[in-house]
Amino acid sequence: MAVPAQEFKAALGRFPSGVTVVTVTDDEGDHGMTASAFSSLSLDPPLILVCVGKKGRMHGRLEKLDHFAINLLDRAQESVSNRFAGWWEEGKSKWADLTVSRAPVSGAAWIGESLANLDCTIHARLDGGDHTILVGRVEATQVDNRAREDLAPLLYFAGQYRSLAPTE
Repeated sequence: MAVPAQEFKAALGRFPSGVTVVTVTDDEGDHGMTASAFSSLSLDPPLILVCVGKKGRMHGRLEKLDHFAINLLDRAQESVSNRFAGWWEEGKSKWADLTVSRAPVSGAAWIGESLANLDCTIHARLDGGDHTILVGRVEATQVDNRAREDLAPLLYFAGQYRSLAPTE
């Protein structure tokens, strides 16, 4: 017997995740999508995975490209997460007020003030039900070099953004 979708979603909501924005650049410009289904996968070779819903616009773009970037968001970037999750004023540029640099291999947008940025080529595309699991080979990185105690990731837990508190 299958687990009802709402029950499954509620159970998975009890697992905290970091928040990322997946970015690509194509002949129509820059595009981004908020994703919390992200994970490291391998050190050798350096691989990550991100899950992209098959019904979303980003999925169609990623089917045509061989590269993308991942931006690991800082706690102060909640509004960045929201805009690329679809909560943004229609007709207003999602990019106008962001500091953006270019990933050296893909040319995708690296969003400034992120905790880290990863430049990836697509290593594999795997079926994941209503999502595609993209395995990205990390070609280049950029890392926020603040002291560890000053780093604060944007987390998502039980349907809300949360903060990380250090343990004693």
